[in-house]
Amino acid sequence: MGVVMGNFETPTVNWISSKGLQQFRLCSIFVLIPMMVVPIILNDLTYLYRYLTQWSIEIATIATILIYFSAKNPDNVKLNKIALITFEIAIYLTVATMVSFWVSFPNIYFCCIETYWKVALTISHIIPQAIILSNLFLSDVKINLKHGIYGAMVGIAYLITDYLRHKTQETFDTYEFLQWGTPEAIEISVFFIIGGYIFYIVIWKINESFKNEIDIR
Repeated sequence: MGVVMGNFETPTVNWISSKGLQQFRLCSIFVLIPMMVVPIILNDLTYLYRYLTQWSIEIATIATILIYFSAKNPDNVKLNKIALITFEIAIYLTVATMVSFWVSFPNIYFCCIETYWKVALTISHIIPQAIILSNLFLSDVKINLKHGIYGAMVGIAYLITDYLRHKTQETFDTYEFLQWGTPEAIEISVFFIIGGYIFYIVIWKINESFKNEIDIR
């Protein structure tokens, strides 16, 4: 089976059909949209840009919607390209935020928050990632190694946005471990961007090996 970069229409594995893959995406959209909207309803509109996890969920939702319509219109080259790039950004952000969360948050917050918050945070740092990676490995699609830069650019855009929010609105730091105005904040920011790219490279490599092995078969 030849792998065409950006082909979301054809499944990689034989135990799921094209229709089944589209149904999975449709269900994923109905899962992701509440994850994106509910925090805004329960809090305020600043949740649209305050937290990096929220950014990753929003982009994962947009990417899944674009993938769904790209698969329905495989001959639409422009849509296919936009869907692929958005999907690559979603891979970068969702995986980077997932790893960052499980490395940083449980030790700081899980001792001091209610159980429902633990459940909500766990879901928001597993479900979007599982959806995005499932679309990668279930679809006959390859991501571009160089396109990891797009995810890095969005990550940098978030850091700049959060810095400006903190400085111009004189509000509290978004994260306890990311206190703007300290050298550690710069180190953590650089580590996140570089680490995110490393994770992207690892996923790219795994996907390449997986798809190439299928091609050989």
